[in-house]
Amino acid sequence: MKRVVLTLFFVVLALASINAKVYIRLVKTTSGGHTGAARAGIRTSVYEPMAFFEGDSLYIQFPANTVSSVIITNDSTDLAIMTRNFEQESSLISMDISSLRRYHPYNLSVNAFGVWWVGYFDYLETTSSQSIQKGFSFIVDDMGKERNYGIYSIAGNANPGWNYGISGIVSGQNSGTGIYGSSMQDEGFNTGGRFAGLFHGDLKTTDAVYASAYNTLADSRLNKDMEQLESDGLDKIMQVSVFRYGLKQFDVDNGSETIPLGYYNDDSGILDKEHYGLSGQEIKEIFPNLVTENQEGYLSINYVEMVPLLIQSIQELKTELDNTNAELESLKTGTKAITRTIDQTVMYQNTPNPFKEKSIVNCFIPQYVKDASFYLYDYSGRQIQCREIQDRGNVQIVVDGTELEPGIYLYSLIADGVIVDTKRMIHIE
Repeated sequence: MKRVVLTLFFVVLALASINAKVYIRLVKTTSGGHTGAARAGIRTSVYEPMAFFEGDSLYIQFPANTVSSVIITNDSTDLAIMTRNFEQESSLISMDISSLRRYHPYNLSVNAFGVWWVGYFDYLETTSSQSIQKGFSFIVDDMGKERNYGIYSIAGNANPGWNYGISGIVSGQNSGTGIYGSSMQDEGFNTGGRFAGLFHGDLKTTDAVYASAYNTLADSRLNKDMEQLESDGLDKIMQVSVFRYGLKQFDVDNGSETIPLGYYNDDSGILDKEHYGLSGQEIKEIFPNLVTENQEGYLSINYVEMVPLLIQSIQELKTELDNTNAELESLKTGTKAITRTIDQTVMYQNTPNPFKEKSIVNCFIPQYVKDASFYLYDYSGRQIQCREIQDRGNVQIVVDGTELEPGIYLYSLIADGVIVDTKRMIHIE
């Protein structure tokens, strides 16, 4: 049966004993039967039964000889899980519910004084260290409805800035959270601190998130298998393309047509602005661990964890820049030495020229020149002579014509690995 379950119940835990009592608020049905259990009905104090469970036992307290039957049904199917009929004249009866699934919702129906009373409960751990107290609980569960709201709240027309749809405050000195939201079937967990809000599951928003700081857990004590990242971040970052783009509303396939979801707030102007970012499809190929695919199949990028990759790329660039600067300084030093050698080392034209028997090549080689050599080549480029020059200052190099064939020759002076000059001489018969 399709149903809407809207139950208001108040749970009070007595922590004096080892197993605390968890009370179940019962209401009188308006339909005269237990079908559609846990529907809200008319409250009355006349012959009102009281129910609670403690540990693995469910207790029902009532005026003597008024309860005839108790039915526990599965909240999701309305199928009877446990049924008990009574005839004894006792003011308190008990049922073993240890076979029920824990952390699961159930409907309770009690026939007392000929009237059905209904309630709703979650079968929870109720030891003194794990007791749970609920103030108000609303459960809406109807597969036939387009929308179901567990809590729907609107606040308005108070002083500006003082309207709260839902306000949650954690009081006392112990840890906890003002508002807890979960996308899972759970009753929460130890927050480990005091927070205004805690969400167990993904958090989604259609507009901007404003905060004074965003902190990501980065304590090495919470990590495992830490190792230095390999030095190829710069090469990978250079493969990333940066895009500018506009946003469009999400569409949902409705069979014969697609319907805009209206995901973004049109009034925020977010659809009119130009945006900048990366492509999830591209990043998935380069940094697959930074890309997540959501339930609708859309990709999202973990931009926060791209920051370490950018830092690594900057470090690699700094190392390359330092190496380049060192090479430039070395080149500058070498260039100065080369310039000095070229400026002050001189080789003159041979005399006589042309010559027959001998010719003199005059040179000036400074004292600081470490190595100096004289080379003679024929015009085809074949080396004829190579002389190491030991003298410094004004130096004369004698070329013996008797050792040469008639023709045109080239001669060069090289000082400290630098060609100072190259000239031409002519030998005749």
